Amino acid sequence: MTTRFNEAIATFEHAMDRARQMISLYDALSAIRRGDPANDDALRSAYFQAVSSFDFFAHELAAIEAKHRFSTGVRTRNIALPMEVMTIANIEERVSTAEAQIRQSNSYKAFVDPAKLAEMLACYCEKPWMSICTNMNLGKPTSEQRSPVDVKGQLKSIWKRRNQIAHEADVNPMLSGISLWPIYKSDTEFTISFMLEIGRQLPIVISTPLPELDNTIDIESDEQG
Repeated sequence: MTTRFNEAIATFEHAMDRARQMISLYDALSAIRRGDPANDDALRSAYFQAVSSFDFFAHELAAIEAKHRFSTGVRTRNIALPMEVMTIANIEERVSTAEAQIRQSNSYKAFVDPAKLAEMLACYCEKPWMSICTNMNLGKPTSEQRSPVDVKGQLKSIWKRRNQIAHEADVNPMLSGISLWPIYKSDTEFTISFMLEIGRQLPIVISTPLPELDNTIDIESDEQG
């Protein structure tokens, strides 16, 4: 794996460890005040931390890879930069400004959304979801291997639950909004592991060069593959 991602990977791994620590906090609170519904908020914090950390990690990888490719001339596609950026004479300033532009253009996108993640990765490599799943399935028995459809469906479900927590306070609209949707330790642990497993594939996938001859595979094709 290339060293340019080392700092971002370390930050991501640290953030996921903090999410696991929130589960430990849940265990401690449950031992002290058994059955208290407020204990579940530690699980919600862990869930939110894991998903948001994955999103931040994907944003960082996109900016790092864009900077690398602009500096070295490695091909990208579907990345539009203003003419005033491309005409900057000083190469270091041009690359730095281009990186800032990429960060700005991606800032409103949620890369936990499987379609948005594929759209971003497809700027740097072909068939991103197929590549992610191929790497995830390496060394696993056939019964444990997962297809792109399965993995994207799971990620979309996790993203939806994260949005419930973030934007709806995880409130169940039934019973006049006085109860929350249930959250379980096992589901939260699975979410952390799942996000970490996908996240570990992203630096490998995004750094895979595009072929020199571009047959222009559209994003929808990448999504299905």
